[in-house]
Amino acid sequence: MRLYNILFKIMNIDVSQKYQEFKEEFTNYSILNKKDALLLAVSKKKPFAQILELNNLGQKDFGENYAQELRDKNKELTRSEAKLNWHYLGPIQKNKIKYIVGTSSLIHTLDSFKVAEEIDIFSQKNNIVQRALLQVNISEDPKKSGIYADETLSLLKKIRNLKNISIEGFMTITEYSPIAENSRIHYRKMFKLAESLRAEFENRVQLSMGMSGDYKVALDEGSTIIRVGTKIFGERI
Repeated sequence: MRLYNILFKIMNIDVSQKYQEFKEEFTNYSILNKKDALLLAVSKKKPFAQILELNNLGQKDFGENYAQELRDKNKELTRSEAKLNWHYLGPIQKNKIKYIVGTSSLIHTLDSFKVAEEIDIFSQKNNIVQRALLQVNISEDPKKSGIYADETLSLLKKIRNLKNISIEGFMTITEYSPIAENSRIHYRKMFKLAESLRAEFENRVQLSMGMSGDYKVALDEGSTIIRVGTKIFGERI
């Protein structure tokens, strides 16, 4: 047990160092290029102790991909004195909505009216308004979830009729490429789509796009939320 505690402490130190190094890199690039985006630390499958460690360093927003893991980590959060925001990044199943809605400050993966209705019903019962992003499959990758660009306005207008869900922008995950520059065409297309729908929003349109490997390209192309896991927590085993 003592060896485990020592190893766990070393892991936390390593994550803290990675975070501080990346946060400096992220901040410097944002300032140099006059960009203003939220850094979202993707903490799926990472222990809550590491989340607390980063929270103590100033990180406020964390992304989770699994509903039950979010539920469990939120229980740990309520037992702590930490103040942070959960973002939900995974698939939304009807029987798991109770773990996601209300717990998440922002859901990034809404891609159907049926799910939107279920979120709205649960939100009404609990007297909340759930913030969400529509997931758009901008690269039309058959391996990715999300609606296609030409379906976006129609779904957005339908969801606008629901009173307890607030659509605040869009999320996209592009077709994978080891070359960051290959994402640019897709992020640019996503930004143009968001711009074409700006009249549908009262506030700034949120764009959740870009991850560890291509975050600079995403910032260049107008991302407002960058989702980073590997550059902060290291490779997932």
